[in-house]
Amino acid sequence: MVAIISCALGILIAWHDGYHNTGYTILIMLGGVLAQAGINLINDIEDLPLIPRRHASYTVIKNMINRNTRMGIVCFVFAAAIGLFLVSKQGWPLFVLIFISGLASLSYNIGPFSFKHRGLAMAQVFLLMGIFMVQGAYLAMSGHFSSVALLHSIPVSLLISLLLLSNELRDWETDKDKDIQTLTVRIGYQNAVRLYWLLIALAYLFTLVLFLTGQLHQLLWLLIPLPLLIPIKRYLSAAKRTRLTPLTGRFFFLFGVAYMLAFGVNGVF
Repeated sequence: MVAIISCALGILIAWHDGYHNTGYTILIMLGGVLAQAGINLINDIEDLPLIPRRHASYTVIKNMINRNTRMGIVCFVFAAAIGLFLVSKQGWPLFVLIFISGLASLSYNIGPFSFKHRGLAMAQVFLLMGIFMVQGAYLAMSGHFSSVALLHSIPVSLLISLLLLSNELRDWETDKDKDIQTLTVRIGYQNAVRLYWLLIALAYLFTLVLFLTGQLHQLLWLLIPLPLLIPIKRYLSAAKRTRLTPLTGRFFFLFGVAYMLAFGVNGVF
């Protein structure tokens, strides 16, 4: 879902700038989705040592994690093949961006510098899944970087961080018990809730600035996701928050689509 919105936004801006290539569009979307799927599938491997071997479902969980890891590697192989093809067409800056993004993405929950355990996961996804992915999609379409793509990636990137924060809020008690030092564990639940609302406010404030400076054509589209904030508010104060992340994901997706409509009206569409 995140890759779909980020890649689509970068592609839309490129089409707006006159870079029309249906084949590249399909490859970029497919490569982005495969890359995100690969990251999601392998992230649990670092948690395997945390599961007690005496756990009744240890073997089942271990086999599932190992299977997901193998599937993640397959996704990475196909994503890398697509990336190398696009690099051959658009040049080495795209390779550098993909290489840096790939290394940093693998450090979310794996390796000596674990962004999750250092409370830096929100900053990581803001850059990698937001700004870098939007800019990378634009670069793969056009062959160069874009300050316009950078500006338009910020509201979406803020809500990608929001989606990650919703995971931390949902798992706060569990992470605290396991001494997993996510940002929410470090600053406390109530401060994390305040940060949740701040990220939404900043995303809308930035879109307002872009609208006032003529970068967005129709702000009313961005009213569409707002009704979802009502159930989200309820779950933020609930003891059980299993629905918080799916609702935040829905809010992010609707915002992303609405944002592209706000950009595209009188522009591309």
